[in-house]
Amino acid sequence: MQPALTVPTRKRIPWSFVLAGIAIFGAIFYLIYANTQANAVYYLTVSELRHCTICTVQSVRVAGVVQDGSIVRDDQRQLISFVMNDGKQSLPVAYTGVVPDIFRPGIQVVVEGHYSGQGPFQAQTLLAKCPSKFTTSTTH
Repeated sequence: MQPALTVPTRKRIPWSFVLAGIAIFGAIFYLIYANTQANAVYYLTVSELRHCTICTVQSVRVAGVVQDGSIVRDDQRQLISFVMNDGKQSLPVAYTGVVPDIFRPGIQVVVEGHYSGQGPFQAQTLLAKCPSKFTTSTTH
């Protein structure tokens, strides 16, 4: 007679561990998704904003150039209004807050805020792009 072969038994993972793992994975996935959606902001040009149908219900970023002669300041209320354009269309902007030192006509700006489709763009953030002071030269 031959000795009986013993089959190794597999250790089973308890269902509670499996369910806990799925719940943890689901919670992590939800937190990542919710965080990215809350911070998602569309980046548009002035022309794209004018043609956007869903941009009136969410925060957007708009890039353009400050138009000459359009800046109106109210230093007592820290309010500034100006017109920005992208070479095709223009957009009036109203911003309350600290204005960057390099802000002036002809400079590229990015504003973040809300646009109702009428009236000025209500900016909550105003960023001025610093003009490049460095040039590259190549010698052969």
